[in-house]
Amino acid sequence: MPRRRRLTRALYASLAAVLAVAAVIEAVLLWDILREQHALGLDLDFFRGISRHWLDTGEFYLPRQLSGPYVVETLVDVLYPPFALYLFLPFLVLPGFLWWAIPITVFSACILWLRPARWSWPLIMLGIAWPQTVSQILYGNTNMWIAAFIAAGLCLWWPSVLVLIKPSLAPFALIGIRRRRWWAALGILALASIPFGSLWLDYAAAVRNSSLGLAHALVTVPLMLAPVWAWLARARPSATALQADALPEAVPDVHDLAIAEVE
Repeated sequence: MPRRRRLTRALYASLAAVLAVAAVIEAVLLWDILREQHALGLDLDFFRGISRHWLDTGEFYLPRQLSGPYVVETLVDVLYPPFALYLFLPFLVLPGFLWWAIPITVFSACILWLRPARWSWPLIMLGIAWPQTVSQILYGNTNMWIAAFIAAGLCLWWPSVLVLIKPSLAPFALIGIRRRRWWAALGILALASIPFGSLWLDYAAAVRNSSLGLAHALVTVPLMLAPVWAWLARARPSATALQADALPEAVPDVHDLAIAEVE
């Protein structure tokens, strides 16, 4: 192997390792801070609370969200579409650790299954070490689920439909859109949404009246791109067969470069 290639590989590995260490340090420091504030898993507590409220009253959105313009308050206002309840409700009975274990396992397994080339690992780790990523994982934010849906979508095409539980990140839901089974999954999701009935009108009003724009989603993009980098750098031929038409035509050129780097 040429010396230049060895040095390049060492650089990729070193950058990835530095970012991994940074992520661990961030997590340890934030863990202590959030524990003192009793804020660890606060988002999961919120999702359980709004789920219980819906079961008890049939209300998912607050009256102030439906009555007119309002300034969005974190852990107060609900801006998820009604079918997000399919994700939240099971955790009224499931043990809390699964809220983290399931998406983290899916995310990690999909990236490892793709066997991405070394050049992509610093970019993947950048998304994981991103400060917003670490804090939201400790809070238990749904962004870790969205990242898992994206990763699974890049391996199996249809799970990306589930990204629609967070409409601000809807472009990532288009992964696999050219596959018939993606459309089948979308159809199933649409059918599963019918029982919520007039709650969809409430959702439209809550979104229309809110002060929240799309800019708030930008800080989460590095994590969402992590599985995309893995897909672009994939070395597993079967992944190509599954998703060859899910991204632009320029992708094969990048894929060829990834294969060459691995070899």
